[in-house]
Amino acid sequence: MDVFSPKAGFLALASVAAVASSVALGPAHAELLARVPAAREMAVCGDILFVGTKGSSVYAVPLAGGRARRVASGFSAPNGVACSRGRLFVASRDRITAFDIGPQGALSGRRDIRRDLPSSGAHSLRYIAVGPDSRLYVSLGSPCNICQPRGLQGTIVRMNQDGSDLRRVASGVRNSVGFAWRGGTMFFTDNGADRMGDDIPPDELNALRPGGFYGFPYFGGQIRLKGFEDATPPARQIPPVFNFQAHVAALGIHFFRSLGGDALVAEHGSWDRSVPVGYQVVRVRFQGGRPVSATTFLRNVGRPVDVKEAPDGSILVSDDAGGAIHVFRR
Repeated sequence: MDVFSPKAGFLALASVAAVASSVALGPAHAELLARVPAAREMAVCGDILFVGTKGSSVYAVPLAGGRARRVASGFSAPNGVACSRGRLFVASRDRITAFDIGPQGALSGRRDIRRDLPSSGAHSLRYIAVGPDSRLYVSLGSPCNICQPRGLQGTIVRMNQDGSDLRRVASGVRNSVGFAWRGGTMFFTDNGADRMGDDIPPDELNALRPGGFYGFPYFGGQIRLKGFEDATPPARQIPPVFNFQAHVAALGIHFFRSLGGDALVAEHGSWDRSVPVGYQVVRVRFQGGRPVSATTFLRNVGRPVDVKEAPDGSILVSDDAGGAIHVFRR
């Protein structure tokens, strides 16, 4: 059984028996931090956790404990949240919105910094993060299961924090809903196509090479996708650096200090599979700067969407099906 070690940090956590609060787990324990309807991406901003949703609102949760408060509303699926320099950025279906962060997570000064995000159909839940270069990175999903994206569909873009200088940094991306940086390299998850059977194509973990082409809709992993078997890609594919099991729906990723630089990845869980898979958080181990394996880290956390590290090293997990934020700590 993997356990928490005060000296080594979270070397891993064993399967959790339930998602109720105060579940004992050896020297670590799991708690229900807060109820947040349709909780999605999280952003740790000092002592406040901001939570995006699939609904119309953004919530703030005190990391010390307390009820979630709705701090902004009127969005179309504000899935993505990120903070920088005292500001919160919210990525919804059609725009990026900025706020000033006040005491206890109060938001003010609402302004849209971009209003021209392309329609991504079923894959329009945006992920947003602030890179080491202080720019905003935003995923723009492909609008389909397998089809040819248009314009900025199926890309990851970056922009300045005022919304200016938008540039495409990756194309051929089916639906990335998670990315994070390790040693200056951005790693991003990408969901594989459906309706090609139980075991193909894989979900992906990719390493960003700015301007690179990642294969969609010609490849899923390195497997040719239906309808594009004989089509010629516009550029050479940059293959994944790691393949997850097909249909696990790999979403949020975060590199943890307490895991020695390994990543945790939220596997939201399958819908297009005869035997369900996913519905867990996995640890992706790195050697020599590259991912080498993925093993179960947490189970029974509903349908996990995102993972983040609190200032005290605790692990935060969002669950959109259960409408919950779980915390795992000493």
